[in-house]
Amino acid sequence: MEKPFKYAIALFTSKYEKILLLIAIIQIPLLVFHLFLTNFIYAVTPFNGTIHSAGDTYYGFLTLLLYLYAQIPFIKLTYNDYMGHEKPLKDAIYTFLVQGFNIFIFAIVLSFLTTIGFMLYILPGLILFSIFIPAPIIAVIDNKSVWKSLKETITIYKKHWLKLLLYILVFGLFELAIGIVLNQLILGITTSYAALVISQIFLNTLFYPFFIVLLTSSTIKWRENLNMLNVEDHSTAL
Repeated sequence: MEKPFKYAIALFTSKYEKILLLIAIIQIPLLVFHLFLTNFIYAVTPFNGTIHSAGDTYYGFLTLLLYLYAQIPFIKLTYNDYMGHEKPLKDAIYTFLVQGFNIFIFAIVLSFLTTIGFMLYILPGLILFSIFIPAPIIAVIDNKSVWKSLKETITIYKKHWLKLLLYILVFGLFELAIGIVLNQLILGITTSYAALVISQIFLNTLFYPFFIVLLTSSTIKWRENLNMLNVEDHSTAL
């Protein structure tokens, strides 16, 4: 993997019909579930006048949880395409069903810790999230438990921590800015809550899959570089 960004764009444009199918089957149902559940939580949790209400805490936790969980099929599709495997879409859905529970449990733990970190002035949560976000990618690629991927994940973070942080910040802030502009444009036309929700779901279906494809492509490159370094170190030792 020489140029992850260029590869991600090529994959996203050439295989968009497959990515769109994954969006329709997996991402959109999870987004709709997230919408109804968070609206219910805000309705039943009291607002005590503080900066972070209980509803905001639950919202952050659920957002991170589904963010980590929904990436499984996009990771597998990216890796299968890179390796030239046949039926990458079918295998991506199969992997989501088979490895989903293991990564879901991991996502619960990481989302809980990250949410606490975000409540402590944001930075601790951002760092924690950037450390472990490649773990599901490695687990899906190697078809192993995500817990067995943590050691390599930390190694990757030590070498590429700045890139991981920038990926998360740039994509997160850019999507947020586009979302604010889009909301203002829609509010200039209609005050319909449904229109705002649909626009945000549409925006997420564009940014999220591309971000996961790019992060997976970058992780593949970083792992290849690590393997090359290990081989060179071993040859030197001999």
